[in-house]
Amino acid sequence: MNKIIAFALMPLLLIVVACAQTIQPPVPAPTGSAQQSVPTAVSAATTAAPTADSGAQKVFKRAAFEPDSLDPSKGGPGFQEFQNLYEPLVDSYAQDGQIHPLAAESYEISDDGLTVTFTLRDGLKWSDGKPVVAEDFRYAWLRQLDPQTASYVPDEFYAIKNGEEFNKGTITDPNQVGLQAPDDKTLIVTLAAPAPYWLRYVGTTEYAPVRKDIIEKFGDKWMEAGNFVGNGPYMLQEWKHDQKMVFVRNPHYNGPWKDSINIDRLEFTLVQDPDSQGLVAYEANEVDAATVPATELERIKADSEMGKQLHSIPSAGTTILIFDTKNKPTDDVRVRQALSMSIDRAALADQVLKGGYLAPTSFSPRTLSSYDPDSFQGYNPEKAKQLLADAGYPDGKGFPTLELYSWNVQRAMLETQAIKAMWKDTLGIDVNLNPLDPKAMRDWRIARATQPYNVYYAWEVAGILDPIEYHNAQLDPAQNVRNSRYDDAQYVELIRDAKKETDTAKRTKMYQDAEAIINRDVPIIPITEDENFWIVKPNIVNFDQVTTALTNFIRAAQPPGLDVTQ
Repeated sequence: MNKIIAFALMPLLLIVVACAQTIQPPVPAPTGSAQQSVPTAVSAATTAAPTADSGAQKVFKRAAFEPDSLDPSKGGPGFQEFQNLYEPLVDSYAQDGQIHPLAAESYEISDDGLTVTFTLRDGLKWSDGKPVVAEDFRYAWLRQLDPQTASYVPDEFYAIKNGEEFNKGTITDPNQVGLQAPDDKTLIVTLAAPAPYWLRYVGTTEYAPVRKDIIEKFGDKWMEAGNFVGNGPYMLQEWKHDQKMVFVRNPHYNGPWKDSINIDRLEFTLVQDPDSQGLVAYEANEVDAATVPATELERIKADSEMGKQLHSIPSAGTTILIFDTKNKPTDDVRVRQALSMSIDRAALADQVLKGGYLAPTSFSPRTLSSYDPDSFQGYNPEKAKQLLADAGYPDGKGFPTLELYSWNVQRAMLETQAIKAMWKDTLGIDVNLNPLDPKAMRDWRIARATQPYNVYYAWEVAGILDPIEYHNAQLDPAQNVRNSRYDDAQYVELIRDAKKETDTAKRTKMYQDAEAIINRDVPIIPITEDENFWIVKPNIVNFDQVTTALTNFIRAAQPPGLDVTQ
């Protein structure tokens, strides 16, 4: 009989299935000022037979979005699957909330907080058998900063000395960026200023290494099966676009979890909407785990068998609406406030989504230190009507039809349809819904950098448990990732100062002050806060253990040889 252990990880709604009989091998603590404790081991409590059609192999199956790419520099639905294929230098999602070495054997931080030295483990290899060296990480991080790459989140590398300048073209020599690889095992990073959050980014997918020779040889085809190489516990065996992805064990993997991996094969059925289609496949015994859409939650809870297979997993995520703050009519803060106050979030969470999500009470989710419910302007239809009238649109008269764009997945459709009705009933305004498939929605969103719009629906999950994910990453006009074009001077100064503040109490207060400004000006508004429900086959064990972790970024100290899907 074979043991399978399941865990949950939530940087962008990441559900993780670890393949381990004993999932915590000895991990050396980092040296210097970064000393950490080692997480407690968790072992399997029951056994599971191999999948029937897999012979002796142990297979885990689930429905998933198709990744836009397997390139760490590209965002988009489903891209998290490749945490199976890469291993970053550190694990920043351990259950104890600490940062532990992964591909790195150790790391050391200088007393002034400006230099971080990583020492790689011995014997690390890529999936084609070639050694993993420090220059692979240096190349990958410089590539993220190279403006020619057009990385989705280059700002996550701006803490590195001259990283922002290189990305923006004011420095063109990559050797001036604070990255050095003096030998195969040593990576030295010089920061522009002390950055208390930065090490958590090093554990994210964006900081994974990539191979220069592979990218140069295959160009845009470097991510296809047969060309792709990774340094993680699994490797890409098959990718039939719009159909299927298959990952198998990487025979050259020699990282810290080598002896812990127990699943041989991960199979992803690629679908347009895993939330709705995954459950259908689960009930047909075609997959081993699935998210439960809100519309099905009551039925699953009431089922005598499936109710026992249901798991609630927390997440630092919210669905959001982003307004163009420079384009009429949403350039008027009274209009934005009216639109926000006319949304009954409790009704969305409890009635429309059947209790499958939470009603947010601040811009940031309650798991972030920036969370400030005291300043939040919640449901207030009478005040919303007055604000719209004050803006020159009494009872919606003269108000232009709003264009609302979103994904065409089930949750987005339910929420946007309900919001459309609420805005009509309370404010008397009309809304056109424009649902797009996830890839088209990503392209549309990117194009908004130079094109005006009214409002669009998105989903934000804090990739690291830090307020910068909700404030600096989304609303600093230097990044303009969400294209809200919001640029309040007081707010911008606060979040930029808070980003580098090393005093925890001061930093928290600064971010809460910034939160109050966003709750007032509402360039981005929260719609529903995530509480994810999964249904898991009985042979997947220990799934519930992770729900009691200290943070909701849960990776219970296990290898990233996992199923990871947005």
